[in-house]
Order: sequence, then structure tokens, then C-alpha cells
Amino acid sequence: MRNRIILEIRVQKSLLFSSPHGDCEMEFARKVPTLVELCLQTAISNVRYIGDVGEVDLYLLKDILPHCNIDQLTHIENSTEVSHALGRDLTPVTDALWKRFYEQQFGVESANTVIKRMKQKKVVFKWRQLFEV
Repeated sequence: MRNRIILEIRVQKSLLFSSPHGDCEMEFARKVPTLVELCLQTAISNVRYIGDVGEVDLYLLKDILPHCNIDQLTHIENSTEVSHALGRDLTPVTDALWKRFYEQQFGVESANTVIKRMKQKKVVFKWRQLFEV
């Protein structure tokens, strides 16, 4: 009986860890993260410490900044604008985030009304400005 149990365990083990090539190497289902993915995850985990984002590419900021709350996003934008001579505008990334904050604070219907009025008057405002007013 004992030998039978050991044999069954060995058979099950070999089925679990065998590869299609016949060797007994275990194949991993998870992909190894790239260095960029690891850096993004670290930045997201530490978003509360971010200030000036310098010349970080916008495509990276699109992954990081959605994890900010209102105060963090304000701090990042203010720090980035102040530290650059001409000021770096993060609106291409942050405008959608500010719109989301606006909708959370004032409701989707209010945001839709603002959009409608901007179209009627043919003006465009940044959602951060609208949120802060």
C-alpha cells in the first residue's frame, strides 16, 4: 500500500512538472515584467512622493497619474510648472483626470451641461480650472 501511494505521488508529480519536450523542467505561466513595468509599478506605489515629473514621457504619465488623488495631482502639476522656465503643461494627460474629479464632485449631468455650454459659446476651458472655480 505504501509503495502504491509513493508511486502515485511520483506519477502525479511528473505530470505536473513535465514539459512537452520530455524533460522535467517546470514551465512558468507568468511573464517576467519588463524594467519599464517595474518602474511604473514603483512610481504608482509611491505616487504620494512625486513632485516635478521633469521630462518624463506623457505615455508613462498616462499610466501613473490616474492613481493620484486631487491633492497629489495638484502638487505634481504645480511642481512641474514651477520648475520649468516656460512651464510644462501636463493637460494632455491630466485634463481627463480633472474631468473625472469634476464629475465625482458635481455629477455627470453638471459636467455634460458644462460641455454643452462650452460648445455653444465656442470656448474651451481646462477641467482643472473648472474644478477649482
